[in-house]
Amino acid sequence: MSNSPIPVNSQPWPPWPILGEAEKEAVVRVIASNQLFAAGEVAAFEGEYADYVGARFARGVGNATEGLHLALAALNIGVNDEVIVPPYTWISSASCVVMQNGVPVFADCDAATLALSAETIEAKITNRTKAVILVHMFGYPADLDPIVALCRRRGLRLIEDASHAHGASYKGRMIGTFGDVGVFSLHQRKALCVGDGGILVTDDADIASALFRLRSFGHTELSYNYRMTELAAAIGRVRLRRLDADNDVRIRNAERLGTLLDAIPGVRVRKPLPNTKGVYYRVLVECDPDRVGTAADFAARLRDAGVPAERTWQPLHRHPLFNPTVEPARGCPWKWSLYEGRDRMPAHYADLSFPVIEDYCDRRVLELPVHPPIDASHMRQAAAAFAAIAKEQAR
Repeated sequence: MSNSPIPVNSQPWPPWPILGEAEKEAVVRVIASNQLFAAGEVAAFEGEYADYVGARFARGVGNATEGLHLALAALNIGVNDEVIVPPYTWISSASCVVMQNGVPVFADCDAATLALSAETIEAKITNRTKAVILVHMFGYPADLDPIVALCRRRGLRLIEDASHAHGASYKGRMIGTFGDVGVFSLHQRKALCVGDGGILVTDDADIASALFRLRSFGHTELSYNYRMTELAAAIGRVRLRRLDADNDVRIRNAERLGTLLDAIPGVRVRKPLPNTKGVYYRVLVECDPDRVGTAADFAARLRDAGVPAERTWQPLHRHPLFNPTVEPARGCPWKWSLYEGRDRMPAHYADLSFPVIEDYCDRRVLELPVHPPIDASHMRQAAAAFAAIAKEQAR
């Protein structure tokens, strides 16, 4: 083991987002209009976003959690229905099912994509399964063709959680347009950010109509106040025009880092599938724990060197929401007597085992920002720190 010094970067990496005059002008335009409630700016943004992804319809909402909830409501999914979700995702991808009184059923992920696969989905299908929520984590597309074919064959609805995947594509077609509904986040940290917001896309006129009614107290059935504001839409229109250029920077940075890390045994940049375009909301770096130690150790040492790396998210089935010590007032749909599958459920979701994604999340994967204006110099700094740490931790 070597004790060679690890280079330390004392300058913080640039933050995200960087807002400018165009965003200021958009906000001033809305304020001058005296119209803050959803109106013309929202309608314009919806049309522009639908055109961008190649969908017939788009509907703006207050955030992507609302969007996922609306998608399930519009598809009439609820009590005693099961929805297959990945453990590797943000909590909203599964909590939205609980919000509809449905039961989230976790399935393991594929090692190549860290997303659900047709095989892992099919293993979890029962006669109560109504839908799949497919997440394209960190802008890495899932393998869509076999998943779409499976959902069609088994009569399942497909919701794409594309919160990280603005501008990503699979075989030339935009992510978010393969399912019945695609849901995108517009949160502060996302590649297309408006502060907070979300947007849904669909090609189905009936689904689009249901989304419109349900987001705006617009129907005789239970509906919601899930509208987007004019301010968010105006900023979104500006950011959409910059999205491709911003994604190009992310891709260049990820590819630069990948080339640099290729020379370091035991670490590598995870790459998207062939025939896809990944957009690297954050770049994922895989560490071989048997050669250079775990990703958690690596990320901690990178941060000490001034490189803002983080251990990746932990599997969602361990989250307290799915393992309550005291049952909440709203109840737990997977424990209800009217849920026909309750006898197959463990006492706690944390008792379930998903060996592939648990291994990657617990031991192998860390994240690194690559957003603009991060550039080649930051990638070289990161690679130098990776090299020194890998050499010191080599086994």
